[in-house]
Amino acid sequence: MNTINLETHLQNYKNRRFLAVPLAGMIVWSLLIFTGMTLSLHMQTWAIYIGTGSIVYLGLGLARLTGEDVQFKKGAERNPFDTIFLAAVAMTFLTFSISITFAMQNPYALPFAIAVQSGLMWLVHGAICKIKVCVAHAIVRTVLCTVAFIISPENSFVLQPIIVVLCYLFTILVLEKRWANLQMQKALPPQTA
Repeated sequence: MNTINLETHLQNYKNRRFLAVPLAGMIVWSLLIFTGMTLSLHMQTWAIYIGTGSIVYLGLGLARLTGEDVQFKKGAERNPFDTIFLAAVAMTFLTFSISITFAMQNPYALPFAIAVQSGLMWLVHGAICKIKVCVAHAIVRTVLCTVAFIISPENSFVLQPIIVVLCYLFTILVLEKRWANLQMQKALPPQTA
């Protein structure tokens, strides 16, 4: 039976590194820049679907290299904040139905729609952890991707991945600085009153 209170669950969730999955996203979207420059429109479309669909799985693999414990336990063992985050991920996947139907009318809209929709989970994650850069990531990514699509939709398969990679890069740098600060705080001797 899980007897950990909600505040402890929240602290356990907030004290994670949060590197593996964003790093996976940055790797995949970086590869999508290359596919956007070199492949046919049909293959670019498949690259977007396959690449973005594989980010979570790549993140789980990278977690072993980053030392993160990214595993989503079942039932009472699961941290309830993991459940909230997984619901945000599921919400994002469900919105792919919009991307698919939108792309049937305009294939250049696909990278734009998926870049925005897959960035939505950053808002939920940032709200849970009270990490401003995560909220900023979602907002900046949405605004820049929208502007880029309005200005140059024909370059969407290159511009959208570039924007997403730059957002990831900035966010990862800030999250890693946060992680280093958390590690320093842990290393300090406890203060006595």
